[in-house]
Amino acid sequence: MTTPAHTPPPLAPSARYDRLSVLLHWAMALLILGQLAVGLWMVGLPKDDSGLRAQWFNNHKAMGLVLLLLIALRAARLTTRPAIAPAPGLPMQQRLATGTHHLLYLLMVLAPLSGLMGSVWSKYPIKFWGLVLPRLAEPWEAGKAAMSSIHSTSTTVLMVLVALHLAGVAYHQFIRRDGLLQRMR
Repeated sequence: MTTPAHTPPPLAPSARYDRLSVLLHWAMALLILGQLAVGLWMVGLPKDDSGLRAQWFNNHKAMGLVLLLLIALRAARLTTRPAIAPAPGLPMQQRLATGTHHLLYLLMVLAPLSGLMGSVWSKYPIKFWGLVLPRLAEPWEAGKAAMSSIHSTSTTVLMVLVALHLAGVAYHQFIRRDGLLQRMR
């Protein structure tokens, strides 16, 4: 029995990511998308005495710390799992995908780390869902401003790369129909 032309054959187990890698990928994808949405929304909240803005900033910072932990786990996992064959495609497409993934990893570290460092150098304490973390440094306005700029730029570039990543997934899923998405299930 032959497989219809529009349905890719099942992937060999060696071409799929392991369950932990898949779980980390999708958990981080959802958290990053949530962080980007909340980050864009919360900066428009008024600075008033209601505490709403501070609450959302604190939640955003706490989730950023969780993302830093998850990216550390993901990086560690990259060093321990067997390599997965690159997606089928032209060499230029493979280089673009590899470069995009490397930049995504860099920005998944840089965005929360710059946010953390900006918070370390701000006059406000860092709260991890209500738990006030120890102050690591004295307030430093120039450092805070530099980290804020890096955070803003890195999250903007991250949004562009996420869109590019999603466009690549759509290309493989709906145009090439090569079953690439099966690797992340």
